[in-house]
Amino acid sequence: MSELNRIDEDLPPQVAALAQAMRDLFRGLGISTRRYAARRAYDSSTVSRFLGGRRLPPWEFVLNLLHDVAEERGTIPTEETIGMLRELHTAALQAGSSPVHKMQLLQQQLAQADQETRRAAMRERLLEETLQDREHRIRDLQMRYHELQAASVPLAQEAGDATLPGEAAEEGARLRSEIRDLQAELGRVRVLHRQAEQRCEQMERQLAEAETTAGRAGANGLVPEVLVPDLGNGLMTGDGSSGTSTVSGLFGATIHGDVNVITNGAKMDEEYARSLTVRVLNDTDHLQGNGLLVDGETVITVGYLLSNGEPQVPGPAVSVLQDDRSIWADPVEIHTTAFQGRPFFVAALRLSEPLPFPDRPLTIDLHPVMGSQLLVSAYAVNDPYSCLLDVKGRTGDWLRVSGPLMEAAGGAPAFSGKGGLAGLIATWNRDKDRGHLVPVSALLALTTVNLNTYR
Repeated sequence: MSELNRIDEDLPPQVAALAQAMRDLFRGLGISTRRYAARRAYDSSTVSRFLGGRRLPPWEFVLNLLHDVAEERGTIPTEETIGMLRELHTAALQAGSSPVHKMQLLQQQLAQADQETRRAAMRERLLEETLQDREHRIRDLQMRYHELQAASVPLAQEAGDATLPGEAAEEGARLRSEIRDLQAELGRVRVLHRQAEQRCEQMERQLAEAETTAGRAGANGLVPEVLVPDLGNGLMTGDGSSGTSTVSGLFGATIHGDVNVITNGAKMDEEYARSLTVRVLNDTDHLQGNGLLVDGETVITVGYLLSNGEPQVPGPAVSVLQDDRSIWADPVEIHTTAFQGRPFFVAALRLSEPLPFPDRPLTIDLHPVMGSQLLVSAYAVNDPYSCLLDVKGRTGDWLRVSGPLMEAAGGAPAFSGKGGLAGLIATWNRDKDRGHLVPVSALLALTTVNLNTYR
């Protein structure tokens, strides 16, 4: 393993402490910086600057390094270790004077405030459900008590009901006490939820201001870098010296000196994804979900959005809406696939009139990489909604994904970093922000739609 360069002596102590902690971790890998950079698809000089304290890494770099060392040792990082590194990283950012440092700090604070908001919302829903259960039980108890009062004693004994008025009163008092406690706790959690939402809104405003300031000031000092893959030899233009060289190529990245700026990411195109997304409406023109416009005359969606109540059977025509144009669509085929041993249905709809279709042809991606991101375009009632979902793994052929997806997104298409269709939103758990995609392989089985031509 090659020797690490010394930490600069003139660094702020907080930055030096973070660099030393990362160096201690890195030595546990027993490899060179160049080899680690190749393993993680980083630029080797960037890794050296991070470990030497000359550049502040993004938090993802620190966390990845920790997990790589834990994997090498056959262990799992503890919460205490992660918390310690998070504190060192935050302190190093606070010690910097660059506007970009402030921007990254605000990003971290916004992420923490968002997590607190989600936890408070989940706690609020749980308390509401528990409160409803207790109120239902006390109403049921009162009803049974009144029935006992109306019935004769021998009849009640013959029915075998051992609930006596005294016992009923005792249980009712206990339930009322629980209800009072739940109401008090629910009120407290609702206040915390509102406060967390207000913090998120404040962080968003401050972050917007910091992004504007950082853009005007440029990237000076210890700038947290955005990691991009090492593009290899032959892609460097300019003289190759620090501050003047630029790298461009397959990943749409431009690097000016020590500052990496992502210009257009991979081949994700939000406008293109939205142009292929349509709304599926029921017979009262209420949004049921979304669908994929395969060509100017065909839409693919998930079967449970059809209004006939029998998703395995093509039913009557439904309404499809693109922007403000609504037309009828006839279900012409239902294909049954399996998800965790249960049937799941995808449907092909034939449009009564053609809809505008983009000039760029549709392509498919059968094998999105675990850890990559997918672009989802959907509709939240009347408004377009897009977000990035993380690919967490597979359940059979179905992709497990997580992210900030809203409700009513069923049937919405998801596109990979290659720009290809990865699948349609099939299931979603709002409380846990995760769900599954019906894979393209299941859509290929539709005989009225030839997706094989889009490979």
